[in-house]
Amino acid sequence: MKSKVQKIREKKIIGYLLATGLLIGLIYFADIGKFLEALQQVNRFYMALAIVSGMSYYIFVGYIWYNFFTILGVNANLRKSYKLFMAGNFMNSVTPLGQLGGEPFMAYIISKNTESSYQEAFSAVASSDLINSIPFITYSTTAVIYLYLTGSINEFVQNIIYLIVVLGASLSILAYFLWSGNRKLGGFGNKLLVIIENKIINEKYIKSFREKLNEFRAAFERAGEDKRNLLKVGLIAHAFPLAQFLALYLIMLGMNIDPNLVTIFFVVILSGLAMFSPTPGGSGTFEAAFSGLMLLFYPGLELSTALAVAVLFRLTTYWPGIPFGYLCLVSLRGEEG
Repeated sequence: MKSKVQKIREKKIIGYLLATGLLIGLIYFADIGKFLEALQQVNRFYMALAIVSGMSYYIFVGYIWYNFFTILGVNANLRKSYKLFMAGNFMNSVTPLGQLGGEPFMAYIISKNTESSYQEAFSAVASSDLINSIPFITYSTTAVIYLYLTGSINEFVQNIIYLIVVLGASLSILAYFLWSGNRKLGGFGNKLLVIIENKIINEKYIKSFREKLNEFRAAFERAGEDKRNLLKVGLIAHAFPLAQFLALYLIMLGMNIDPNLVTIFFVVILSGLAMFSPTPGGSGTFEAAFSGLMLLFYPGLELSTALAVAVLFRLTTYWPGIPFGYLCLVSLRGEEG
């Protein structure tokens, strides 16, 4: 039988192959020659500014991690918090589940390097993710209101509205249950454990699970206790999408594409959903979604140019963080030794 390590390794390989295949397929259909030509035509000055703007994402999100570390008593100063964030971001980028599923790995890294409990580390990561999801709802809603006022609502935009409502409601309910210390959620978990307890002989595992459940609930309650702090980090979280909007704006200027603010809003935010696809970091699917959205809003644009914009955007906002995160992870392992 295959070990768990072998199975995880095989899933990673499949994810990498799928992501690579999608990207190569896109380049092939876009015409390799035209794609390379489109990449080369970008204005270097605008591209440099886009990199500075896009990479500032890590400054904002890293600070939000540090904020929750402080609240939950995770032993990490500002410098180490950024290092942990970059290392965790690397782990999240190489898992085969896109942006979903990386949190347990990230929490494990934090707990091992700060001597904090896994429950505290996971609560800090999950709380940061919740806060960082809020701008998606805010900016999407703003763009939809703009389209409504200008009479540009169509079937596509209506579907986006439904998506925003569902995601917004889901995030709100999840945040309420986690941060409010809602006893109904804990009660439901305990009832479920009682049912399982009646089905098995060994009760010590159930007792351990119940203790862990209570520890998780207490940690999340501490994370959401200070409502002013949640408001503060929520406002900070709204800064990093602005940095990404600016990065795309500069890339479009550098590619001689007339930038449209509403289009930039939708392309950045909706393509971000592809980050949750089952490939490492959403690679392949993100570029496909981004290119498709560019073509939707710019019907006369060639696929090669749309794909070049997608690749340049990833180059300014995502890919550079992967090798840097790897170096941070290696550094943390060295500190452990």
